[in-house]
Amino acid sequence: MSLQRLIFFVLSVLFFIATAMWLKDEFKPKWTKYQEKYYGEQVLKVEKEFLAATAAKDKELLEKRLVSLKKPVYEIKQILLKGTYSWSKQQNGDKVDRCMTCHIDEDKLKAVHPSTKELPFDIYGCTVCHGGIGRALSEEVAHEGMYYHKRQMELRLTTAEIMFDFWSELAILTPEESDPNERLEMGNFKKYSITGDKAIYVGSQKCLKCHKGLTSPHVERWQRIKFKTFERVKEAPDYIAGTDGYRKTCLKCHTTGYDEATGKFSEEGVTCEACHGAGEVFSYFMEIGKAPEGQKIAKVGTYGTPYNVCGPCHNTRNHEMRLKFFQERGGSDEWFYPQHTTPYKTSFSGKDEAGSKSLPKIQ
Repeated sequence: MSLQRLIFFVLSVLFFIATAMWLKDEFKPKWTKYQEKYYGEQVLKVEKEFLAATAAKDKELLEKRLVSLKKPVYEIKQILLKGTYSWSKQQNGDKVDRCMTCHIDEDKLKAVHPSTKELPFDIYGCTVCHGGIGRALSEEVAHEGMYYHKRQMELRLTTAEIMFDFWSELAILTPEESDPNERLEMGNFKKYSITGDKAIYVGSQKCLKCHKGLTSPHVERWQRIKFKTFERVKEAPDYIAGTDGYRKTCLKCHTTGYDEATGKFSEEGVTCEACHGAGEVFSYFMEIGKAPEGQKIAKVGTYGTPYNVCGPCHNTRNHEMRLKFFQERGGSDEWFYPQHTTPYKTSFSGKDEAGSKSLPKIQ
């Protein structure tokens, strides 16, 4: 055999092998094995339920489910995310996550991701927290640069900008509100840590260990006034007589770290984290000797920054329910006048002598 024929033969064999491998991956991609395993497990599960079922209607429904599970359609599953990739990220086109093509068992995913109630997969996908390449279908490429567990996610937090990028991405992925004025900023997501879980409130005592000496005048004033607001609220006649729903409205602004879903809060009063956000994120930087990075995060939402944390509570309409309560039941108007400020201003009555609008006295 001549050298030319030998080379041609070797190249032909290599071409045949490469073609066979390509056809195998094309008609039976590697990701199908994960779906086969999932559907196999589901068949066994439903068969057990079928044997245990006693009602004819239940058996009929389970039998139909078994038929569909035994003839599954293996397909690429993806989530079309809000926003688009850019060339700066060496990607372009629609932003998609195809992680669930392999990670197909949603029940298992939800079990290990409690935050999915607030950050559901079908809106935020997986890569926003875990990294990796969501568009890829091969395990090697998809898992490139991925953060597998929470500890790896936390270790990537080396600067405040990484946290800002994460919050900004959540803002981009969140569906737009019907009201164009309700555009979300990164500060709206300050309650989330880099893992996607709700950030932990560490408590004012941890803050005061350092800041009682560093920012004494500010801390002293805040402790004397804002820390104690809930003490006065608890003594108010309308809070005492109010329903659970009425009291929850008070708790939103007069406690720190209030969670509407559970009705629990971190501390009574308006303490450090009421304005600066849950301390888990920025206290982490303080502890590793990167205080300036922690300061950047703590300042998000405070006075002078684009997202203003003050607005939701410092809104005169928040106390409309109080006016209604006292007008209906009677009582002293002293509860509308915080001891440390000028009288509470609103727009429910006519002008007073000074020309401003103040709350009418309750007779």
